[in-house]
Amino acid sequence: MNKFVLSAALAGLALSPLLTQTARADSSNQLDNFYVAGNLGQTQYRDSLSHDHSVFQNVRFGWRWNGIVGPEIGYAYLGRPKDVIGNDRFSVKPRAATVGVNAKYDFYQNWFVTGHAGYMRSRSNLKATVDGVTDSSKSWNNGWYGGVGVGYNLTPSVSLGLNYDNYHLKVGRGSQSSANVAAYSASVEYRF
Repeated sequence: MNKFVLSAALAGLALSPLLTQTARADSSNQLDNFYVAGNLGQTQYRDSLSHDHSVFQNVRFGWRWNGIVGPEIGYAYLGRPKDVIGNDRFSVKPRAATVGVNAKYDFYQNWFVTGHAGYMRSRSNLKATVDGVTDSSKSWNNGWYGGVGVGYNLTPSVSLGLNYDNYHLKVGRGSQSSANVAAYSASVEYRF
């Protein structure tokens, strides 16, 4: 967790001169460009798990310079995929804190496209039941995420969208395994 906090602080420090300059250069109220977004959908793990899809939940907070591009932070719940081999059961429950860059472009009347990408710090709870004996462990790992979306501005402050995100997730300690997690979701964004 300390590495995540340090990374977020460094990202904020690196962006602060840019944000200060742009706020001075633009006479409009830059505070109007803050937003909060929530996603709800389904994940699909790109590996050999027997039950590879689950619920996806995500919340992001951010700011956009002139309503187009800026930093974001967020939290994602990437589901709980499972695998069953005979009487043995395996499951993983990953969650991730994210920090990155986001962009939104209005291209026709109220329609827009979005994109975002960045660093993620994941925490995974692993659970295995083999021959009736259950064992569990936790691991913290680094990774990356990225996504695109399309949507419609209902009002100047509220938007609805459809999104595809990809999370490159590492699980375990020492000999880590990795997976790409595809997330398909609907989103609501509120701009302040």
